[in-house]
Parts: sequence; structure tokens; C-alpha cells
Amino acid sequence: MAPGTASLTVWQRLKLLWGRPRRFWLNVVRPGYVRANLARRRGECRRCGACCQMGLYCRHLKYGAGDLSECVRYTKWRTGNCRNFPIDERDIAERDIVMPDRPCGFRFEPRPR
Repeated sequence: MAPGTASLTVWQRLKLLWGRPRRFWLNVVRPGYVRANLARRRGECRRCGACCQMGLYCRHLKYGAGDLSECVRYTKWRTGNCRNFPIDERDIAERDIVMPDRPCGFRFEPRPR
């Protein structure tokens, strides 16, 4: 079991499992929505690895010195789910289920009116 996911409830696990196909659908069917949200995204990855533990533990995730995660597949061939994470505020909320004690380095500016 992935670190940080051992104490999750069944409902939390189901919510995390639903996030992966939701992000895939957004990347494939709604690329305009993804681009608009990525334009609102600020910050940078803190390499905590929480996004790689959402639902299923990613086999490409390795931990190095200082508890920093590293994707051994970190190339231009990564899927949209990995490359574009987080797509929106919902992804950060789901990510916080896995590691609530380590905040995500990304945030989103409010939507323009």
C-alpha cells in the first residue's frame, strides 16, 4: 500500500479512483477546459508524490533523498493525466485526501468574470 493511503475510508478511495478517468476524459474530450485552467494555475510542484498515489500507486514513482519523489518516466512521453496535474481545484482537494499535512505547491487564481 502506498505511504499516506493506509487509513483512507472506502468512500475516499472511490473518490480518488474516480479522479483518474475524470482527468483522462478532460484531457481527451475537453482540452480547451484544461488549457483554460492551466492558465490559471500558479506555483510549482513540491515533489511530494501525493498525485502519484491517488487511487492506484504509480509504479514509476520513486523516493530519493529528503523524501522528494521522482518520476522515473519523467519524459515528454508522460500521459496528460501526469503532465497536466492538477487540472482544477477538484484535483487539489483530492490530492489533499492523500497528504493533508503537506500542502500542494500549486494553486488556482479565481476564474475571470
